[in-house]
Amino acid sequence: MQIVFSNRAYLAILSETYEKIKTETGGIFLGSYENGTWYVIETIDPGPQSVFHVAYFEYDKKYVTHLINKIARLYQSNLTLIGLWHRHPGSFDQFSSTDAGTNSEYAKLSVNGAVSVLVNIDPIFRITPYHVAWPLRYAKISYKVGDELIPKHLLQMKSETHSLESINGYADRSYSVANTAGNPKVDFVRLLEGIKPKFQRVTVCKEDFRLEEEVKHRDLLIDSLLDDITYFTEIRGLALKVEQDKGSLCLSHKGINNTITKVYFNVVHGGKFIFSHDDVCYSYTPGLFAELLADYNPPESTFRSGLLNSLGLG
Repeated sequence: MQIVFSNRAYLAILSETYEKIKTETGGIFLGSYENGTWYVIETIDPGPQSVFHVAYFEYDKKYVTHLINKIARLYQSNLTLIGLWHRHPGSFDQFSSTDAGTNSEYAKLSVNGAVSVLVNIDPIFRITPYHVAWPLRYAKISYKVGDELIPKHLLQMKSETHSLESINGYADRSYSVANTAGNPKVDFVRLLEGIKPKFQRVTVCKEDFRLEEEVKHRDLLIDSLLDDITYFTEIRGLALKVEQDKGSLCLSHKGINNTITKVYFNVVHGGKFIFSHDDVCYSYTPGLFAELLADYNPPESTFRSGLLNSLGLG
């Protein structure tokens, strides 16, 4: 039995350790267990509201749960929670009684148990990986690092085509239900105009845009739009079309008078999201439209009752 870290996952451990060099810290592993090998594809950081001390730390559980769901959704394979890592002070590379409780909970998640990795700096960086079985038993195991050691299907991210088809198919089904319920249409452009004064205008140039072939960033952009697309579909009863258009992600809607409104989304350098409407660019954050439209209610609009359902892309 062994652990294989992707380049990205291993770098995330190094980066988090360096960032919290004076305290304990840690992270969560997303990956898969296949043929006696634990493949760690992603390492989730502990979160901004974590508690960090020299010999103790606590995860920001709400943040970690949120990020696990977001990151796992980007991959074609069913990445799961397979373990965790944390730093110990000095040369102490054995688990404490507190660690035992945490490791036990992770070991119960799968018949294969889990992996738990300790990090020490004494004085140089080193890691000690363990397999954790239930009932609680530890066994040291070896590790390797390298994307070339990982089955290609585990590193494969979802394509934009798959994601767009899922989004559009979901929107079409939900919109059909909304229409049979007798809900009237509300123009997309009317909603945008109502909240436009609250948009944060930005200035960008052509050099700011990421290269069109960076599929990963487009997938991140699609993922960031899910909450707003769900909002427009389920709460406002709009059937939005989602498509790629000249390197941008475009949301479009045919209004009551057959006028088509289009909004273009992009990722610019620094990983920031922007959108443009009527040739003006604005800053975008996930859920922006739903947040700004929460208190906006044009006369002809109606709300459907009920909680938002999650939008799955699996």
